[in-house]
Amino acid sequence: MRAVGLTRTGGPEVLEVLDLPEPEAGDALVIETAATAVNPVDLATRSGQIPTSLPAVLGWDLAGTVAHAPAGSGFRVGDRVLAMTAQLGTGVGSMAEYVAFDPGFVARVPDGVKLEEAAALPLAGVTATQLLRGTPDRAGKRILLIGAQGGVGAHLAARLLDEPDAHTDLLVRPSDLPAWQERRAGRPGGGAVLTEPGDVRAGSYDIVIDAGGAPALFDAVRPRGAFLTVTPFSAPDPATRPEVAYTLISVELNREDLEDVVEAAARGVAPRPELTVLPFEEAAEAHRRLERGGFRGKLLLVP
Repeated sequence: MRAVGLTRTGGPEVLEVLDLPEPEAGDALVIETAATAVNPVDLATRSGQIPTSLPAVLGWDLAGTVAHAPAGSGFRVGDRVLAMTAQLGTGVGSMAEYVAFDPGFVARVPDGVKLEEAAALPLAGVTATQLLRGTPDRAGKRILLIGAQGGVGAHLAARLLDEPDAHTDLLVRPSDLPAWQERRAGRPGGGAVLTEPGDVRAGSYDIVIDAGGAPALFDAVRPRGAFLTVTPFSAPDPATRPEVAYTLISVELNREDLEDVVEAAARGVAPRPELTVLPFEEAAEAHRRLERGGFRGKLLLVP
């Protein structure tokens, strides 16, 4: 089978379409991949910023159809599903024609959600779900969400803007201001859309959620407030402000969270980003586009 991987780390040019054996089925659920998403973690793995065993197949997200369903799994051949693999921990990447999963970490894709749309959801959506679960009580609090235009940030914003008892400000790129002002209008709770970090006053928020990598805004949290981040390579030093509750969120595989994310998409309450779909052979180009910055939507690779 064909898979997107690497035998050495470096720039996008190190990516190859590898010829690998199909996974052994056994007790695993084997999924025939319809689409798999490119995420920032894939760039960090490819560049060597995050160490991984080589050779490696990249990818965390996918959606597709069940090709093999072990007895008792609750799935049948042909079921439409989505899944997430912790590639760094499991060594199993999603960017392959066939991928074997533990059935306990696979969810069905509801009618009305296309498989390509579903492939864009797992890592960003589950990270956002687990991050919100880790935040303190938000009722009556002033909240700043940094990087609302990104994958995780968009999922966070969709949920935070529906909380009527919180005041949520969004910090986005200037080019994304009109779109986010439109999304902000008419939503419950108070808050504004900001574009410049300099507009954020020190000590003005109870909770700061950083989904964009802005460690300098650690100062935006009031004493005894909370700062949460999903960007380990662009995070503040918590020792500089011990009076602030600091949390670095590391996503964990969780079927219930995966089901929650895809069901929210089916109800129309989760973001559905614009999709750019490229074949496996153009994986390097996908990495270049994401690495340049300013990319809108989600990049998908298809076999």
